[in-house]
Amino acid sequence: MPENFNLSQFPITPYLEQICNALKDSPSRFLILTAETAAGKSTVLPLALLEHFSGKILMTEPRRIAVLGVSNRLGELAESGSLGQTDCGNPIGYKIHLESKITRDTRLEVVTEAILVRQLQSDPALEDYNVVVLDEFHERSVNTDLSLAFLKEAMQLRDDLFVVIMSATIDTKRLQNYLGTVGEVPVFSVPGRQFPVKVLYEPEKSVVAAVKDVLRSDVMGNILVFLPGIADIRKAQEALLETGDFDADSDTELCVLHSSVSLEEQKRVIKPPYDGEDAKRRVILSSAIAETSLTVPGVTTVIDSGLARINRMDLNTGMEKLSTEVESEFSAEQRKGRAGRICEGTCIRLWDEHDPRVKELAPEILRTDLVPVVLECSERGVYSVEGIDWLDSPSKAAWKTSSTLLRQLGLIRDDGHLTEKGRTALTLGVHPRLGSIALEAFDNGTGRLSEEGRELLLKFSNYSGSSRELQNRFIADMERRLKACNYVVEDKSDFLILSGYPDRLAMRTSAPGVEPAEYKFAGGRQARLYKSNAPVWLVAPEVMAKNADAVIFDFAELPEAKIGEFLEKNCEIREICSFAHGTLQKFEQKCYGEIVLSSKKVPTHPEDFAEAWVTEITEKGFDSVPKDARVESLLLRAEFIEQQKDEGIDKEACGLENSLYSRLSENVREWLIPFLSGSNTLTPQIVYDALYWYLNGSEIDREAPEQLVLENGRRVKVKYEKQAEIRPIIEIIIQRIFGCFTTPQICGKKVLLRLLSPASRPLQVTEDLEHFWTGAWVEICKEMKGRYPKHNWDLPKIEEPLKSKP
Repeated sequence: MPENFNLSQFPITPYLEQICNALKDSPSRFLILTAETAAGKSTVLPLALLEHFSGKILMTEPRRIAVLGVSNRLGELAESGSLGQTDCGNPIGYKIHLESKITRDTRLEVVTEAILVRQLQSDPALEDYNVVVLDEFHERSVNTDLSLAFLKEAMQLRDDLFVVIMSATIDTKRLQNYLGTVGEVPVFSVPGRQFPVKVLYEPEKSVVAAVKDVLRSDVMGNILVFLPGIADIRKAQEALLETGDFDADSDTELCVLHSSVSLEEQKRVIKPPYDGEDAKRRVILSSAIAETSLTVPGVTTVIDSGLARINRMDLNTGMEKLSTEVESEFSAEQRKGRAGRICEGTCIRLWDEHDPRVKELAPEILRTDLVPVVLECSERGVYSVEGIDWLDSPSKAAWKTSSTLLRQLGLIRDDGHLTEKGRTALTLGVHPRLGSIALEAFDNGTGRLSEEGRELLLKFSNYSGSSRELQNRFIADMERRLKACNYVVEDKSDFLILSGYPDRLAMRTSAPGVEPAEYKFAGGRQARLYKSNAPVWLVAPEVMAKNADAVIFDFAELPEAKIGEFLEKNCEIREICSFAHGTLQKFEQKCYGEIVLSSKKVPTHPEDFAEAWVTEITEKGFDSVPKDARVESLLLRAEFIEQQKDEGIDKEACGLENSLYSRLSENVREWLIPFLSGSNTLTPQIVYDALYWYLNGSEIDREAPEQLVLENGRRVKVKYEKQAEIRPIIEIIIQRIFGCFTTPQICGKKVLLRLLSPASRPLQVTEDLEHFWTGAWVEICKEMKGRYPKHNWDLPKIEEPLKSKP
């Protein structure tokens, strides 16, 4: 029997009635709830919603283990009758990949966000549900953002669907404006029940040493250790087992909490002991999985390595990279909070207190693989990034890269519409790359996957490190789905792995025996392989991106004879125009992707000049474009406007290279070709005209003008300089700014004023004219009177208006 529940222990309890009524009365039918740790938002509010709303409720959690933890807790509360009687014994159910506990009596379903996306695809209006609850919204996975965008559309189809967005902390004003207006979307903030947590910084200690010290102290309770990934967890586990503190006869056990561990083991770790149960003290080695959204029972001490494994899409290489990085301030606080849920606790941070770290991690949709998102949107009838109202819009470049791959896989058409193969792949519950492999590897006659297909699916899926039992369930589920879809691949690939990774085919470009060997991928990126006797052809699904190149860690060698047949069947003929020492040349090339298999020179024509410039700018970047001062000014102003609109977004942290110049290089054909018709010379004037049209120069002139009228009526020039950021700057002799009391602004950014003497020598640089006249000006004025006695330095009318200003 579970522990006795006392509703008064939950800080959210006094607010339940008010929250439910506010949701019913919300003009937008959205409600935002922020709640501190241990407030009870995930375990008490959903049951209150069951009492106040007659329909079914769907609640999301960001991870499978969180779904299990929350649904178990909700089930225990429902069975205890703490929130009143319901119309059935236990109305709580859950659904995750490979496991479902939902019956016809289930009224509250706890699911992963990916499952909500699928339900919104099959039923865009969510007709079966009355309330949707998005829990732990601050984690902002790709599926969180996709779910919310789809839910906004569903809300327009019905007037009886309500949505609660719950989070530890979030920019509520921004979210309100996205969902409606501030007045239309109520916000509730609920205090938590967090006990004080003492924070200790011990940068000189290892994880193992910190655990040993706590075990040997008089501190009781379980110890939760945060490590970046499974490799670090296994390494720490091995070292701790060697200490003898976790022998069979010890009263302490060592546990692992990670997505690769079996669900049964994860359930055991997060399940609290029953009353009277003789439970051992636990040391739990965990990834960020325990940071939020689930409660690990009995924790009084947190040991935080300060590191996390972050997945980013690197558009410089066209590949994802999973790297170990310093965790954010927000994550550090969330981890600390795990120690203060039941009593006063301790958090040991294994870094220096003054080590820098980012405030919070960028949303996943700005830094990760968009291939599944683009495919989901295609099924929705959305074929461009602008087709959905996003909370944070994904990068256009990342969207384009993902669309290109989906076309290679045969999952979408050139116009972005879904193919039958793409529609089938969406039903398989895996990444589109793996879905393509599964479809190729499936034998419709036997109803089985090939042995190679099974190996590839396991190797590159989320189940690669799972137990054999869970892997078998994954394969069995995949074969069940493949049988149900009844899709037949007519023309199967000669290489199964290339059916999912056609862009990862690479040809060695360096001479035999050279180490590292240099490779070019079909996607056009360069890579290195540190191996002697490197093969000529290989496919490398797992590549670590690094700067503009990549390092190949895992690959499959492809025999030259067989790959030749494959390339002959799948190559295409292209005509490439370029410049060689200023001379126009043209080649006919046989290519597989960006790999050139053969090339021969052919005669040129006048229209090839424009195509050669497209090649030049695409390959060498925007710096190869002829520019003058007008072009430079236009670009700086356009970049300044973007900078102000993107203020607060760390593009580098997002793993995105989406600068104005990279986009101009990428889209050169769109803006340059219309202005090169009939010309065999590219001049700065042509570049200026093309960019002024493409970038909407009249709007740039309006938002970031090259001249301003000051408060005193004078017209002055504004120049834009690239420093740490682009700044608008006015250089002006100081007498000419007399009568101005406020600093001019452009796009909400204060102009930097370089104030000059009558001889145009620098006197002061300021962006705070409001306080300049009563501050630095007093001493400057004294000096200037002595140096330039013929000039008038008496300012009798300046101080009065300043004093009267609020």
